[in-house]
Amino acid sequence: MSNAQHDPSPRRLVATEAVAAAHAGLSWHRSTFSGGANNCVEAAGTNEFIRVRDSKSVPGPILPVASAAWCEFLGRVRCEGSAG
Repeated sequence: MSNAQHDPSPRRLVATEAVAAAHAGLSWHRSTFSGGANNCVEAAGTNEFIRVRDSKSVPGPILPVASAAWCEFLGRVRCEGSAG
């Protein structure tokens, strides 16, 4: 692991706290296909962005995706998934 991942500097701690605060109170959801296992992605949304994270790393990175792009992604997954 790089030193950047273990940087105890105050600036990094403040950034981590700010990210946690920004995502506090979001309602995270998993796919019904996950079967309750802790090995999938979770999504939480607002009108502007859908946030996606790894269920195995809840405090880890969160990927923000524009809501319109997320809807397009889901539409394509559903369409391609029903073809087989």
